[in-house]
This record gives sequence, structure tokens and C-alpha cells, in this order.
Amino acid sequence: MIVSCPSCKTKYQYEESRFGEATVKRLKCTKCETVFEITNPAAEREEPIAGLVPGVAADRTTKHGSKVEEAAAGLPPLPALPASKRYSLAVIMGANAGQIHVLEQPRIVLGRGDENDIQLQDSEVSRRHAMLEIHGDEAVVTDLGSTNGTYVEALRVQRATIGSNQEFSLGTTTLMFIVTDAHDGIVE
Repeated sequence: MIVSCPSCKTKYQYEESRFGEATVKRLKCTKCETVFEITNPAAEREEPIAGLVPGVAADRTTKHGSKVEEAAAGLPPLPALPASKRYSLAVIMGANAGQIHVLEQPRIVLGRGDENDIQLQDSEVSRRHAMLEIHGDEAVVTDLGSTNGTYVEALRVQRATIGSNQEFSLGTTTLMFIVTDAHDGIVE
């Protein structure tokens, strides 16, 4: 597996067999000496890993509702989405272009794997690629240690705040975050 230092972004090859029975290992970057944790992607855990942070492998969960709740354990809870607003992600470029995903929960996970809230058919997207957290009319996009990165305005980001009608890219897929008044409606 490829891991990357959350501070200096140096990438390292780490053999999964080195985990042994451990689910988490601590590494020290040889370039900047930052100590960070990585998670065994093969580990089946009852309790999720706290903190889906840059450079740290994400855990596995199950589809819709419980998946996000498990992935977000250790993260502060988010308030429910207001009924007066409608939130969606429109896929504007890539294999899923034309799809519109109405968002009904404040925290979602995007990736290639079928365990994600939004599954993207894109070989350049990691199995669990990014997380989107909605805060009012904005959202925070967090890269979950993906191989090919998450981009906002052509810049690779670990975490970025985006507004309504702003685009971000995962692999070769470009999505637009859209916030409308609930009565405006969005065609699915």
C-alpha cells in the first residue's frame, strides 16, 4: 500500500504484511520526522478508526447510514440538514457524468467501492477516496488518503471548504456541490 506523510506529503510503500495482527501502525517520516498512524486496510474492526485524516488509511463500513456513522465515529456529530435547503452533488465530468445525487445526511463518503454513499465508476478514484461534510451553505471536502488526490480549483488538497456551485475532482471525475432552497427542486 502507498501511504503519505500528512505534513510534507512524501509517499512511502508499506507492505501490508508488516501489520501482522495490528490494525494500526505508527510511522515516522524520514524527510520531516512527523509521526503519523496508518491503518491496516484488511482489518475488520467493530469500532471504527477515529479521525479520517490526511495520510491515514480509512476503515471499511457498510452501506448507507451505518457506514457513515461508523466512518465518522471519533469525529464530532454534525447537525441535521435543514429542511429549508436541498443539497446535491452533480457529476459534471467522468464516467458518471449527468448523475445528480441528492444528499440527505450531513456527512457522506465518496469512492470507487460499493460501500460508499456515492460510488464512482472511475479507475483513478480510490476505494474510499474522500469525505464531504455539509455546514450550512458550505461543505468541507477531506481526502481520505487517496492515491490520486482530491482537487479543488486545480490544486491538490487534503481538506478544503467549498461553496455552492463550486467544483472538486476525484480522479477523472468532477463533481459540483449545489445548495438550493427546498422549493426550487432538482431534477434527478
